[in-house]
Amino acid sequence: MSEKDAKRAVAAKLFQQHDKTGRGELTARQMQGLHEAIRIGGISLAQVRAAMSYSCLMDDCCEPSELFDLLKEMDRRYFLVQDLRWEFALLDREQRDLIPEDQARFLFEVVHGQLFSQKQWERFRSSRPVPGTDVSFAEVEVELCNIPNREALALEQLEDQRELEERQRRLEERKLIEEQRRREIEEEKKKRQEEELSRQQEEEAEEQREILRVHEEEERLKKNKEEELHEQDEQERGKKEALEREAKERVELEESEQEAERKRQLEIIEVQQALEAQRALEKRASALKEEERREAETDENAEEEAAQSNDKDSIDRLEQELAEEAQLLEKEQRETEKSALAINEEERLTQELAADAELEAERAAEMERLALEEAKKAEEALKLAKNAAERKAAEEAQKAAKEKAKREKADRIRKELKVAIKKKDKEMIARSVEEFKVAKLADTDGDLKKAETILKRIKAKENLVKAMEDRTLEGLEGAINEVKKNGFEAYMPQEMAAANKMLLGLKRLKKLKDEILNLKQSTVAEIRSYKKPPPQVEKVMSATFLLLGNKEIELKDWKKMQGLIGKTGKESLKRRVVEIDPNKIPTPTAQKVCNMLAEFDLEQVRDVSAGTAVFFAWASATQEDVLEREKQKAEGASPAELKGRRKIKNDTATGSLTINL
Repeated sequence: MSEKDAKRAVAAKLFQQHDKTGRGELTARQMQGLHEAIRIGGISLAQVRAAMSYSCLMDDCCEPSELFDLLKEMDRRYFLVQDLRWEFALLDREQRDLIPEDQARFLFEVVHGQLFSQKQWERFRSSRPVPGTDVSFAEVEVELCNIPNREALALEQLEDQRELEERQRRLEERKLIEEQRRREIEEEKKKRQEEELSRQQEEEAEEQREILRVHEEEERLKKNKEEELHEQDEQERGKKEALEREAKERVELEESEQEAERKRQLEIIEVQQALEAQRALEKRASALKEEERREAETDENAEEEAAQSNDKDSIDRLEQELAEEAQLLEKEQRETEKSALAINEEERLTQELAADAELEAERAAEMERLALEEAKKAEEALKLAKNAAERKAAEEAQKAAKEKAKREKADRIRKELKVAIKKKDKEMIARSVEEFKVAKLADTDGDLKKAETILKRIKAKENLVKAMEDRTLEGLEGAINEVKKNGFEAYMPQEMAAANKMLLGLKRLKKLKDEILNLKQSTVAEIRSYKKPPPQVEKVMSATFLLLGNKEIELKDWKKMQGLIGKTGKESLKRRVVEIDPNKIPTPTAQKVCNMLAEFDLEQVRDVSAGTAVFFAWASATQEDVLEREKQKAEGASPAELKGRRKIKNDTATGSLTINL
């Protein structure tokens, strides 16, 4: 048996002695005890694990076949540690078992020689609890014994080379980016220079334009001054012509003085009546607001148990307010009809005067035509002049003819404006006003102001008629307020009466919607709670849902209707009533609702259910509004043609209010 085999046999026997569990493997602790039995003192557990990692297949155990090689590695570390401890003691001059980090690095370089690895050293430094502090021998003994092999060193060098190449690549990329940035900066600088040059050129061009503007402004001021002088001359001529016209028309004015006085008295009466009606309406509105405020304070202090009684009182109060307002409108209508008689008389007299004014305008137009022909003949004579004397005479004649044509034109424009004012024709007035302003005539008679006021009045009337056709509360209130703001009530009494009555109906619908919106949930729950509802409740709620757009087949089953009443959110009953537009309700639906509700009145419904009475009032008013609108369409009557067909029906038996326009 060779020496090597003998050693392996000894190792196998040692393995059997220390493998007390019979597992066929030894742990690091067992290997440490085995080595201590061979070598005095042995090596540290960390050295044992490092040796096992180097020699064994598994890092935490040793098999019998690996024991001999492992013991050789442990012996190498054992003797190396003895030498390293002496070298460490030489560096540890103060005998503290500690040396600085730089001396520890020196010890690494000496022990590892050419196989020294910078990365291994960096890993050691970064793994320390407190890098930078002094190093003990226990910290470095394992790393000193772990001498790297050439393959690991070659891999580290290859990795270093890759890192170097990566750094060089990044450096090249950074250089390229910096070069690109430098080029962009140069381009930006060049662009700014070009913009600066362009701006300077623009400033120079602007200076040139400013010089031209100053020159043009001077020319304009000069021209304006000439025009002002010319306008002053025109005003003086206009005043002179006005004096002449006054002298000419004095006889006519004296003859019509009594008639004019009578007209003024009628106008004063109309204005007084309109003001009295307006004050009465405002007073009534203030009283209603105060009453609403007191009622609101009373409602806040009411108890939940009085809900049905409050609903009943609110409907009575609403009907009473609307009835009183209807009576006030009837009174206003009677006063307006008196004003209408005066307005009609005034229009008749105006039409008679308009015929005379139209003849005057025709004569003025003829005079203007003759003056233009005269100016044209003077221009032809100037062209045919043979010497300086004839030319001078022709120029003076041409100038005089042009001045005369200008005066005749101004006279024609003024008279046509008077005709337009008397006829009250919108297009004629607009055309005459435009021509008057273009000619820059002085408003010596105040006709321009009158014409503009008439245009404004016509526009207000058109807006009022349009609002009546649209039938929206906000639009109608705005149009009525526009008429009142400008004091035009006396000039459109019929339209104002119809508009006020329509406004009353729309307000009633709005207030009824508000009543429904303010219904307590307990009131709605009471309607829904009927297992077998009274006929009044069932028919009223069916009519309500028909107006809201539900199909009649859905409303034949009370349980389905209970589901509709109990919906919340966007589909809730109160919200649908508030959001419905009466203008979009079909006429057949409104007629069907009218027939359904004809057998009941408000008191009959209210005796059964106060909450249902609110829906009865709203459904009745809504179907009446839809049927009345359809009736007007069938008769072909627009809001502007509602003369002789205005009436207010106050049904005291049912407590409902119907407005027919």
